Amino acid sequence: MQNRMAQAVKPLRINIIGMEQRARDTLHLFFHHICHDSYVLADDATADVSIIDMDAVHAEQTREEHKNKHPERPVILVSLLELNENLFLQKPIQPEELVSTLDQIKETFQEIEQTAEPEIISENKSPTGGSENMQLPPVLDVAIPVATPEAEFALAESDEDALPENYSGEIIPLFPGVQQNEPPVTHEPETVTENPCKQRAAFLYNPAIYLQGYIQKAYRLARQENRNVLVEGPWRPIIIIPESLEIWVEQSHAHLYALSVMPIQAEDVTVRILDAGESPPEQGGSIQSVDFFLWKLAVRTARGRIPVGTDLRAPIYLKHWPNLSRLMPIHHGLRIAALWANQPVSLMETATIMNIAPKYIFSFYSATNALGLVEQGVTSSGDEGPSPVSSQQEHEHRGLFRKILARLRGRS
Repeated sequence: MQNRMAQAVKPLRINIIGMEQRARDTLHLFFHHICHDSYVLADDATADVSIIDMDAVHAEQTREEHKNKHPERPVILVSLLELNENLFLQKPIQPEELVSTLDQIKETFQEIEQTAEPEIISENKSPTGGSENMQLPPVLDVAIPVATPEAEFALAESDEDALPENYSGEIIPLFPGVQQNEPPVTHEPETVTENPCKQRAAFLYNPAIYLQGYIQKAYRLARQENRNVLVEGPWRPIIIIPESLEIWVEQSHAHLYALSVMPIQAEDVTVRILDAGESPPEQGGSIQSVDFFLWKLAVRTARGRIPVGTDLRAPIYLKHWPNLSRLMPIHHGLRIAALWANQPVSLMETATIMNIAPKYIFSFYSATNALGLVEQGVTSSGDEGPSPVSSQQEHEHRGLFRKILARLRGRS
């Protein structure tokens, strides 16, 4: 009877728009192995529902074009950023939320069909002799594992340096990462699960609650007052020296960088302006460039994340070129710097244009942002990023140089 019911109910056909191929493959495996083909991927012409990745390049334009082409078709929007939409799923997508949303749409379709054709009712009799409507058994009533022995498909993005050529700009995994030794996801109401807000904010961090934030605060204060500033906390004293743009630390740098990933309470930290005559002790400790120390500290603290409040879609431009030869290297840092120095580009577009793992872009942004080298938004007339020299301008410069040489030769 169950087989007959499964055959009688058509699978929901879904068109995926704006996602990279790996995400599409993940959804295909999920629908096939976990949902038993209750949902299938389809092309634009035959789909019942569309899922649009709003983090892809030109997503708004794609959405408008889709709305004009299919005004009656339900559309599920997915994005890192929260959108005020009825059909919306925030990345990383929870499998239960995806299935629940698709079930709601399927039930709506079934209600419309039953209203239009009330005679299409199962003739199977119940034990009491009455007839029953054929309905799909709820998918969420059974355990939904996120990995299967026969098909070990990864719900999280692989840790690769390069992404496929058709990378769409998706920044974090489609589904939340799951350890292989985790038990299957069940749907018992009493089960306590991890806070979804914590999963959704996996690519964000707040520098203010880490050593990085306190060093940045002390550095700004020292530059503003042009006085040495002492930073005390769960570490040995640290002194910012604005005159030479250096930092004095008594503790080993390895220990400080180990502390970089630990949140620190504000009441445990003191930032104090030193008197004019106070300076670091001559014996003990070490001195290095503030930029070098803060850059490395930001990279260690960020760990492939970006500060809270960063707009993924706002254009970024490089105000000042970092001295990359004297700073801790970041993979693809030179390429990213060249791109942002040439024109304002958002984090999303940078991932798409450069076709590299987003963690490198996030790390580079966090480090340059800690040093105040980048800004978000359109460049203002008074603070424009460097513009490239056009081939015509270069030709004019060369022509002028030749004329000067010819004049000098003529005089000689």
